[in-house]
Amino acid sequence: MLIERLAQMYVHWGNAGQTGEPGRRKKDQSVLAVHQFLEVIENTAEDRKALFTQSQQSRRKATKLAYLLLASETEPAAIHDAFRRSGLLSGGQRSNKPEALLWLAGTEAIARGIHPYIVFLIMSSYFGLETAESEFRWLQERTKASSTKLEEYIVPGDLTDTIEEALKEPERLQRTIRVAGMPLSASAFAGCSLYYIEKILALVGPVGALILTEMMVSARKRLVSDEISTAQQAFLDLFTQEETEPEMAEEETGAGEQALPNLPDPELIQTTTNIVMDAEAKILKATLSAMSDSEIASLLRCLEAIAHERLLNLISPGRQKRVLMVIQKTENVTSGQMLRDAQLFAQKLLATYAPKNLKPGVTLSIPEKLRGLISYLLGRE
Repeated sequence: MLIERLAQMYVHWGNAGQTGEPGRRKKDQSVLAVHQFLEVIENTAEDRKALFTQSQQSRRKATKLAYLLLASETEPAAIHDAFRRSGLLSGGQRSNKPEALLWLAGTEAIARGIHPYIVFLIMSSYFGLETAESEFRWLQERTKASSTKLEEYIVPGDLTDTIEEALKEPERLQRTIRVAGMPLSASAFAGCSLYYIEKILALVGPVGALILTEMMVSARKRLVSDEISTAQQAFLDLFTQEETEPEMAEEETGAGEQALPNLPDPELIQTTTNIVMDAEAKILKATLSAMSDSEIASLLRCLEAIAHERLLNLISPGRQKRVLMVIQKTENVTSGQMLRDAQLFAQKLLATYAPKNLKPGVTLSIPEKLRGLISYLLGRE
């Protein structure tokens, strides 16, 4: 995964040496920012909306954009476009381009659901092999310091009885771990002997061993023996019936297709974002002043992160905090509600463009492109 991700980025943009090497001081600051990113992502795993607040505390544009994109749960495919539209990847940003690539890679990886440890190593690799190796050692020490050492804990079951035989087929066991996923695998292995756990950790490699160990410690804290036994049986079923893997893939695809109607409408988000980006700043500011905190919070759900930055910069810091508090307390909404929220904003924007003494038959002085976007948005059902 790490090599694959770096290869893709280098093919698209070239390596750091081709885009300008960062100075030592700037490099140290960037490494510290990546450390903080790892901690923030771990602490907000259950509440991504909390990243809105983190974005406002970030000074660097790339870092701010990364937190905004993740807070708004932007689709991975749209993250590259957001960085491009922000100007961070343009030719005039040559000296800052390595930093932008660093945050683009990390943001996209987190959005794809890659474990924070893997993302941390991907981002560290942009500083070169020497830094990547030292940062991996730092991650190992950090994990050892924060994790409780595994003690002997055995949950009787079929997996416990057959794990020694399973280890005789390491490739098959590795494939099963990939199919099952780390959470299920960790829950299953949490009830195995430490002797076998050490052999399993050797199979998944140094990075996988860090992740799996952390998850096993967590599983032992939150699961009772019956739940671990159930996980063991599920893992064993996958191991003994590898032919079910294609069926599982089809079921996952079907589940994803059924979930599509509940996802935000990308076209709606893009249209509303374009309206915010194209509107005059003074008009947009006046429109926001006429909107309530909850209405602004609802509008933010209809925008890409690049538009969040422009919108939030047009309201006072005190109001930013109130809006962010509203967002954190708001439940997920339907696509229909998002459309109504976006249309309400468009109507208020039109009202702001219209002078108080507008005469009948007089055309509003709205740029043609913006007029078309608003008309399209208001015409949607």
